[in-house]
Amino acid sequence: DQKLMQGAIRGMIDALGDQHSGYMNPEEFTQANMPLEGSYTGIGAWVDDTGKHLTIISPMPGSPAEKAGLKPGDEIVGIDGVDVSNSDPKIVLKSVLGPEGTTVILQVQRPDSPEILEFTIVRETIIIPGLESRMLEKNVAYVALFTFGESTTTDLINALKGLLAQNPVGLILDLRGNSGGYLDTAIEVVSQFI
Repeated sequence: DQKLMQGAIRGMIDALGDQHSGYMNPEEFTQANMPLEGSYTGIGAWVDDTGKHLTIISPMPGSPAEKAGLKPGDEIVGIDGVDVSNSDPKIVLKSVLGPEGTTVILQVQRPDSPEILEFTIVRETIIIPGLESRMLEKNVAYVALFTFGESTTTDLINALKGLLAQNPVGLILDLRGNSGGYLDTAIEVVSQFI
């Protein structure tokens, strides 16, 4: 009964034809929100699971994905030698995640490369950075927001206090590669500037 009910709800939402609306069952919801809660076990990359393939949005700084050489736009087409190019990206994501210390071999199609690339990555517990901040040359403050997660607002306020104490002449808010997150957090972030 529960599967039928969830299928009916998913069908109704899909019938809207809105690419920004979708239904998540409890397992999908938990998985989608793991990166927003501060940590998870995997390769350390923000991904897009809404297209034809599971696609890397951006590897997290210092993560196994970054160290292995994954880049934005990389599409995962194989896992451990198994072709997943026609699989649901949400299911592919489950195979990328796994226990700490285990190895996953990803076959990747890079947009500017005709051949399939292969990356061997050891999964780790990933502490998800919400942001990066520093002073740039010519006294310009810089803040890169990677996600709109649970601690992003607090982290941003603390970063701004430290940067503004240095009397910058300007501030760059970098949202490139941001994987999204909670709407309330996005509003809180904007409220620091408006």
